[in-house]
Amino acid sequence: MRPIQKRVSLFFLIVLSIFIVGGCQNMKENEKQALFQEAETRAVNYFKDKYELNVVITSKELLPEMALDSIAMEGHVVEQEDQEFTISYDYNDKKIKNFGMSPAIKAAIIAKGYDPFAK
Repeated sequence: MRPIQKRVSLFFLIVLSIFIVGGCQNMKENEKQALFQEAETRAVNYFKDKYELNVVITSKELLPEMALDSIAMEGHVVEQEDQEFTISYDYNDKKIKNFGMSPAIKAAIIAKGYDPFAK
């Protein structure tokens, strides 16, 4: 390939990448905030209903729409920052998914008499 063809090919690859990434960000900010609120409420209620734990969400991230319709969240048990977790919320299916836990929160759940691995 000649040098000019390499530059043109690289230019089009960069432009295509910008369009793909830009297209993934088509959700309006107010829609995004509404989904974040819904996801946080669902996650907090999940822990309260399933494990009798009061939790706080410390971060939320909208995952790329072209791959997943989910919001990833991190948090911890109120006043127990070592009892950390990650959890995701599928906003199309309206379901909690992919719950990951630190050893400390696992121990707290087991101490309350629950099996954190039960489906």
